[in-house]
Amino acid sequence: MLSQAEAMGILIGALVGIILCFFLFKYMNRDKKLKTQYDEMQQKTRGKAFCYSFYTVMIIEALMIFVSLFDLNLPMTDAVVHFTIIVIGVMVLACYCIWNDAYVGLNTNMKRYGVIMLIAGAINLASAIAAIAGGRMLVGGKLQAPFINMLCAVMLIAIALVLLAKKISDAHSGEGDFE
Repeated sequence: MLSQAEAMGILIGALVGIILCFFLFKYMNRDKKLKTQYDEMQQKTRGKAFCYSFYTVMIIEALMIFVSLFDLNLPMTDAVVHFTIIVIGVMVLACYCIWNDAYVGLNTNMKRYGVIMLIAGAINLASAIAAIAGGRMLVGGKLQAPFINMLCAVMLIAIALVLLAKKISDAHSGEGDFE
């Protein structure tokens, strides 16, 4: 169980993260608008991706009901379990969009996007390493909240690798590349 100070720290960190995301999303678009623009084909593909992601999360959460009903003890806290499920849903969404040319918006500056994701990944990885070094990642045989930083770092690296693989695939097939 988190102390009141730890819970308040997580809440403040989440709020700062949300506010920071607002400014970063504006920065990563060429026109400095908060909303990323997609063409009709991209919007349709993204709709499918959201559907696949939703069903993925629903299936995993249904499995978690059985874990709960049978009182199975997972080696992680509930927060880590549910955040892991969210990350899986995000990965389904991102990978489907990337492979179907619906991830990068019409107004996205890929260089800025890459820098932002690299910095976010590095911050999360550094936080995870600090938690491991401080003995806060694994307590009592269970992965703790700092593992969420590791999940974020792995997710960002995985998305970068899928983007790179798509770029290489497109180059081999003669299609365009990201700008």
